[in-house]
Amino acid sequence: MTKAAREAANIIRQKAPGFIPKVTVVLGSGLGGFAECIKTLVAIPYVKLPGFHTPQVVGHRGHLVLGEWKGVPLICLQGRAHYYEGIDNNVILTMVRTCRLLGCDIWLATNAVGSMRADIGPGRLAVITDHVNWQGRNPLVGLNDEAFGERFTPMEEAYDPELRRRLFAIAQQQHIALAEGVYVGVLGPSYETPAEIRAFRQYGDFVGMSTVSEVIAARHCGMRVAVLSVVTNSAAGIDAQKINHTETLRVAQAATEQLTQLVLGFIETLT
Repeated sequence: MTKAAREAANIIRQKAPGFIPKVTVVLGSGLGGFAECIKTLVAIPYVKLPGFHTPQVVGHRGHLVLGEWKGVPLICLQGRAHYYEGIDNNVILTMVRTCRLLGCDIWLATNAVGSMRADIGPGRLAVITDHVNWQGRNPLVGLNDEAFGERFTPMEEAYDPELRRRLFAIAQQQHIALAEGVYVGVLGPSYETPAEIRAFRQYGDFVGMSTVSEVIAARHCGMRVAVLSVVTNSAAGIDAQKINHTETLRVAQAATEQLTQLVLGFIETLT
């Protein structure tokens, strides 16, 4: 995976010589339109980058975009890799490490989540404070590459406290009611049963099928991490609404403007 990451980074450098991004923004389900708001320098399909996986999920475009906002150089990943698509750990590591090799030291992920709290309904934005890994997978399993990080990665403050405070300050300025909570990561692709949600509520506030592996890989190579979630549905058994992916995308797209303004405000603080 190290070879693929270095090859991908070299391809990107050839297309944008001298470009050194500060932050990677990962765009989750239905949120890929964010890249249209920034000044785009180069857009590269994942299929052109060694080790990258082109998502087959609706709402994930599968492009790496180099751009800038208010003078801050950044990478947008329009779509992510999910374990439920049958990928292995190397894909996660390659995507994260490519961004690190290019210069990124902040990993800002967005995602769509189900809420396990009745007081946080669809359409709300939330900052993730911690996670519980119920995916049964860890991207660091296997030989460790000391060039990126140590064998045993501390995860006490995986979600950077200072970056979280910054997001809350921006949300307050923009009059956004920002929630917070713990993310329970599951493998998918089936949605959770009501019984599973009753169990998961002991551990967390939100549930989703991504993000955890990216966070682990990003922390391993020394990146600071923040995660913004769009609540697209109430989890199974929380209310009478049935869950489906079409509705998830609809709610995510409806929240795009608010999420975009929050992310742009965050990026401005990196100047």
